[in-house]
Amino acid sequence: MQPVEFFHERLLRLAVEDPREARKVFLRVFDSDSSALEQFLGQISSPADGRLRHLVASALRNARDKERLAPYLIAWHEIETDEFAKRAIAAALEGVKTDSAGQTALAQEVARLTTAIGREMAQRERLNRELEIAREVQERLFPQRLPPVLGLEYCGQCRPAREVGGDYYDFLGLPGGRLGIAIGDVSGKGVGAALMMASLEASLRALAPVIDDPAELMDRVNTLVYQASAANRYATLFYAQYDPANRRLSYVNAGHNPPLVLRNCAGSCQVLRLETGGPVIGLLPHRYQRGIFSHEPGDLVVLFTDGISESMNVGNEEWGEERMIEFAKTCHGLPVVEGMGRILAAAQAFAAGAPQHDDMTLVVLRIA
Repeated sequence: MQPVEFFHERLLRLAVEDPREARKVFLRVFDSDSSALEQFLGQISSPADGRLRHLVASALRNARDKERLAPYLIAWHEIETDEFAKRAIAAALEGVKTDSAGQTALAQEVARLTTAIGREMAQRERLNRELEIAREVQERLFPQRLPPVLGLEYCGQCRPAREVGGDYYDFLGLPGGRLGIAIGDVSGKGVGAALMMASLEASLRALAPVIDDPAELMDRVNTLVYQASAANRYATLFYAQYDPANRRLSYVNAGHNPPLVLRNCAGSCQVLRLETGGPVIGLLPHRYQRGIFSHEPGDLVVLFTDGISESMNVGNEEWGEERMIEFAKTCHGLPVVEGMGRILAAAQAFAAGAPQHDDMTLVVLRIA
């Protein structure tokens, strides 16, 4: 006899693809009268297995078959939420005698398992609700308004792979009409990454208005994150200050994907990268170097996390930075909101519905 897990997975698939064959496979297990049957029936006590419960209830051939599984049918009827499965189970229970000692004992055990499953589902529901609250809180941490900056059009968006994520972007109004721009990616996933992301954001928002030099700012942020985070936690971070008076960007790249500057040059699109800075933050004490970039009218700046460039399709093929750049070039003359939407849509179209395991964050700026 093959492992019970094999029958569970096979029947789950066949119940969708070939219900007749699924019935035959189940009845072979049922008629074998082995311990595998009870193990299999125990495995489909989860509320999520309604399709298999429907299969079992519909496959029973006579009163003897139904009486044999009566305790399971009774317990399943109590937890079933799928209307079709519930009707099939109710039909199988019509006229069934359930007063034998063996059936009573088994019914009690199934009821115990069902209660345990109910508690687990309730706990999961509480956790899901807490994650939903965390997601709502995190959404409020992203920029809720865009400070107006003379001669600059800009926007950003984050699409977490889970309820909460570790990607970060921010826009900060600074003295003198300047704009602070940040994008980052915290190592790891889930709540731990989200908490570090919130700490990183708080540090930047507190220090950016009072520290003019991006390199000094990054030194301070790195020290704070290094002291407060676990040894295996770190973040890539790009921070820049844009001064509209001279179209100059002062920046530090701390291990992040280098932002792209797409510049129209003699009819072709030149690609420049903002790389100056240092290693990731939060891992080691370090001093960072400031980079300065002088923009020209029409420059398009694309900042992204690797969830964009490493978007994967069902064949585990990455979209890749080169594809992303070539597509971004086609957005050079568009409004930034439209260009951002098209780049995000292109990354998702390449994935073609494949589940993504990393957050996707994109920031786009255009110099007037």
